[in-house]
Amino acid sequence: MDPPELTWPGGRKVAVMITAAVELWSEGHWPSYAPMAAAWPLPGVPDSHSASWSEYGATTGVWRLLDLLDRRGVTATFGVNGLVAERFPDAVRAVADAGHEVAAHSYAQDVVPACLDADEERANLVRSVDVLHGVTGHRPTGWLSPRATASPRTADLLAEHGFTWSGDHNDRELPHVLRTAHGPLVAIMHSDFSDVRGAAAGPRTYRDVHLDLLEHLLDAPGTGILNLTVHAHVGGRPAQAAMFDRILASIRLAGDDVWVTTHQRVAEHVLATTRHHEGNTTSP
Repeated sequence: MDPPELTWPGGRKVAVMITAAVELWSEGHWPSYAPMAAAWPLPGVPDSHSASWSEYGATTGVWRLLDLLDRRGVTATFGVNGLVAERFPDAVRAVADAGHEVAAHSYAQDVVPACLDADEERANLVRSVDVLHGVTGHRPTGWLSPRATASPRTADLLAEHGFTWSGDHNDRELPHVLRTAHGPLVAIMHSDFSDVRGAAAGPRTYRDVHLDLLEHLLDAPGTGILNLTVHAHVGGRPAQAAMFDRILASIRLAGDDVWVTTHQRVAEHVLATTRHHEGNTTSP
């Protein structure tokens, strides 16, 4: 069950979390959804175009997203691969310096917790945290697995290492608390529709889906949450970024009905609310 009578601060109707992902793939890997990847005719040969396409987010897209967020006065949660922090530390430092939350997003997009054994998963988590901490000066308190695919161990491992929240969950609309062997961990829903999953439909569909969802949540009874996800290597490109900006403008027009916040602030609020309600949490 979700926490009873969960409400947002100030009686706001909808919590809006903006999730901006800045990702890279390890050497010899690239996103399968890159524009040319599906047509790659030479198995075993590096797909240089798809690898280059994925790097756009770290070289260019992240800077455009930072500019848009700054002009709209919005704070986001950035899920950042450790490899991005190693190769493009200035970009990651700029994210942190602008006041955005930096969450750990594995070492690289091809390093998926569900595919690792226990020792490998722990090493990946520690490596990811250490490099982000070294670049930003802050230890991340949130985690997003690549493709949101955790292992059965991930929740316990995150709690053991002092994380507050995990964004790998999609079984409930509202955030809820997982009881782990090492204490509570807030589970936050991943986006159903993003610039990656909706790429085939085009940027305008991405805009329209989110504007329709925002309108629905504002009109529907009860508490709502909207997780607006954008990837720097996809949504950081001009056409998609323009639609992302229009969504941000509409969110701002909603005024006091909307709480624009970060994953960490949502997690802290849920934990504080849950402490007043016994028996309303679940095990992973």
